[in-house]
Amino acid sequence: MATKTIRYTATLPLEYVNELRGLASEKKIPSVNYAINEALDMYINERKAAEYKSQMIEAVQDKAFLSRTLNCASDFGAIDSEVDGKW
Repeated sequence: MATKTIRYTATLPLEYVNELRGLASEKKIPSVNYAINEALDMYINERKAAEYKSQMIEAVQDKAFLSRTLNCASDFGAIDSEVDGKW
């Protein structure tokens, strides 16, 4: 399935654009647009990972969360042992 796209105008430093144009002309990247999309994808994924890490650090300090998690692991421990190795 193709990703829906929109045209969006942004202001970029000239040196970045020139660097990307050089890479594209040397065939090291497919295009300037491709590199910008890749950079945005990496940035968004890094931000999501940082947010997830922050949430996990917060969760570790939540005694109620830890109790529920350990109880759930204990509850499923018996079931897990029944099917262990059957998958």
